[in-house]
Amino acid sequence: MYSSTLALAILSSLFATTTATGLTVTTAQGAVAGSLVLPRVRQWLGIPFATAGRWEAPTTPPVRTSTLTTTAYGKSCYQLTTLTTDYYLQFAHQDEALTEGEDCLTLNIWAPSISRPQNTAVLIWIYGGGFQFGATDLKVYDGRNFVRDSDDLIVVTFNYRLNLFGQPNAPQLVSPTASQNFGLLDQKAAIDWVKNNIAAFGGDPNRITIWGQSAGGTSADIWAQAYPTDTTVKGTISSLGDLGSPTLDSAPWATVATAVGCGNTADAAQLTCMKSKTAASLIQAAKDADIIFFKLVTDDIIIHSDWANRMTTGNFLKVPTVVGTVQHEGDALIVGGELAARGNAPPFITTARADILSQLGGTCGASGASADRLNNGVTTWRYQYQAVFPGITTRQDLRAFHGSDIPIIFGTFASVQTSPAPTVPELSLSLYVKNAWSKFARNPATGLTTVGWPTYNPSSDTLVQLGNVQNPDGVTLGSPSLLDATCSHTAELFSVLTQLNTIASAIP
Repeated sequence: MYSSTLALAILSSLFATTTATGLTVTTAQGAVAGSLVLPRVRQWLGIPFATAGRWEAPTTPPVRTSTLTTTAYGKSCYQLTTLTTDYYLQFAHQDEALTEGEDCLTLNIWAPSISRPQNTAVLIWIYGGGFQFGATDLKVYDGRNFVRDSDDLIVVTFNYRLNLFGQPNAPQLVSPTASQNFGLLDQKAAIDWVKNNIAAFGGDPNRITIWGQSAGGTSADIWAQAYPTDTTVKGTISSLGDLGSPTLDSAPWATVATAVGCGNTADAAQLTCMKSKTAASLIQAAKDADIIFFKLVTDDIIIHSDWANRMTTGNFLKVPTVVGTVQHEGDALIVGGELAARGNAPPFITTARADILSQLGGTCGASGASADRLNNGVTTWRYQYQAVFPGITTRQDLRAFHGSDIPIIFGTFASVQTSPAPTVPELSLSLYVKNAWSKFARNPATGLTTVGWPTYNPSSDTLVQLGNVQNPDGVTLGSPSLLDATCSHTAELFSVLTQLNTIASAIP
C-alpha cells in the first residue's frame, strides 16, 4: 500500500510539473505530452491531426482517453523518388533514412516556453518534393531554432500524402463532389486542426500564416485559389510555387495496376484489388516502371480548370503575400539528372541549361504570381535568395540551388553540414531571414516593412536579394523588370533549352 501510494504521488508530481511547464496540453482529441527541447522552446512531435483510409478523405482522429507522449516524429508518408531526385535530396541535405507508413498524418509543434510571451503568431510550414516525396522528420525542418530566436512565434510542420497515395489519378475516383487530391485534403485538415487547437499551445488562432517551398509553395498558391473566402490564413509565403497543368493522367495508375496483378480495366474490381496490395509493393511497381509523377488532378473542387483566370481576375484569397525564388533553382536538378544519366556533369552546358531552367521554372513563374497579386490590390513582397555557403553548397557546379535556402531560414545549417564550420555571414543571414519571416507572421500587412523590405513594384528596385555578394548577410535591392526581361520570350528559351539538352546527350 505504501509503495503504491508513493508511486501515485510521484506520478502526480511529474504530471503537475509537466502541466506547470506547459508540456502537457489538452487538444480536441485528448492530452498530449511534449518536451522542453531547449530552455526557451517546447516541442511536440507526431501529433495525429487526421486519419484516413487509402484513397479516402481525411477525417478527425478518434478521441483518446490517455495522454499521448509526443517526443518522437510520426511515420513519413510513402515516398516516390528516382535516381535524379535521390541526388537532389543528397545535395539538399534531405537524404536521411525515413520510416514510412500510410498512417502518416501527424504534425509537429515548436512553441515558446511559458516564461516567454504567449498568444503568439503561428507559422505553418508545407514541405516540397513535387508532391512525390517529402517529410517533416528531416533535420532541415526542425523548428526549434526558429522559435528560439523569434519571440511571438509558433512553428508547425505536418505530413501529407504523396504520389500514388496523394493523388492517384484513378478513373474510378473521378467525381463531381469528391476530390481525389488527397494530399491537398490532408493539408486542409492539418491547417484546420491548427486553427482549432493551437490556442492550447500558446498560439493565436487568428494569426496563422502558411509558408511553403517548391510543391509547398504551390500548395500555398492552391490554398489561395481554392479557398478565396477563407478566414483562417492571414498571410502566405510562397517559394517557387507553380501549379503547372494538373490534368487527369491515368496512365501511371494503369501501369501500376497492371504490374501488381489488378488488370488494366478501370473498374470497381481494379480499385478493390489496388486497395488490397501493400503500399510498398505499389511504390516498388511505380519505381520499376520509371514513373516520375502522379500529377495533381483538376477536379473543380480544390483545383479549378480556370485557375489561371481566377488568379488573373482576382478570384483568390487576397491576403498579404511573399513570393520568392532561389537564384539558381535549376542547378541541383540538372546536375542530379546528369549524374543519374551519365555519372558526370560537363561544365558550361550543365550551367547553361540550369540557368534557362531557373529562368523558366523559377523567375518567370514568380514574376507572374507577383503580378497577379499586385494587379488585384494585394500587398506583395518579392525576394530572390542568392547566398552560397560552402557547407550547404557542396559541389562547385552548384550555386544557390533549389532548397539551399531552407537550412538558413530554419536555422538548421549547423546540423546538416559537417564541414566547414558555419561562417559569420551564414549565421547573420540566418538570423536576419528568421527575423523577417517571424515579423511577417506576426503582422502580414506591415511586418516586412519594419525590416526595410519595399512592397513589390516591377518598375522600381523592390526585388529583395537575400545574401547577395554585395551584402552576404543581409539585403540588397534590385530591379524586378531587369530580372524578368526574358520572360516574354519563354518559347524561345524553351527551344534553346531543348537544343542544349540534345547537345548534352551527345557528349560522351
